[in-house]
Amino acid sequence: MAPKDIEYQTALILDCLFEDESGTTERCLPESGLVPDGGEEDDSFDPVIIADQLRSIADQYNDAVLQPMMDEFLTQARMAAADQLAAMFSQTVDHLSKNWASQGGDVRQEMCALKAATALGLYARKKCPELSSIRSAMAQFVNTRLGDWIAQQGGWGQVASR
Repeated sequence: MAPKDIEYQTALILDCLFEDESGTTERCLPESGLVPDGGEEDDSFDPVIIADQLRSIADQYNDAVLQPMMDEFLTQARMAAADQLAAMFSQTVDHLSKNWASQGGDVRQEMCALKAATALGLYARKKCPELSSIRSAMAQFVNTRLGDWIAQQGGWGQVASR
């Protein structure tokens, strides 16, 4: 699976993941007009199911030990410029995923990072809905830091089923 396809699929998943309560979604497709390569169809890819699976792993992550770190991120994020948010998001995810691994969570560093990114993104959206650039910070993190790993695993369908 080409990285371009992973980016497109990530955008679709984030559309579903960040769906608001009214059932409408805010578009998160890359500004470049990214479309799939048109290669083989991935039967295991369903953005709604994958978003639900990611939501489920994020729910496991929101415990009392990690919540203060996410609250600190929100405090700083509210004051940060949009271009700084992606770097702050990435640093917080790194810290959260290391903490997750030290608590006896998943062994795979990438899976810990995916769980942390999902938990942080959803937590930020819930607690600070006016922080509209959180979705792009999450997309940037997933595409740049996890995109190759997702492709190596066989795509989003394989990653989310773990």
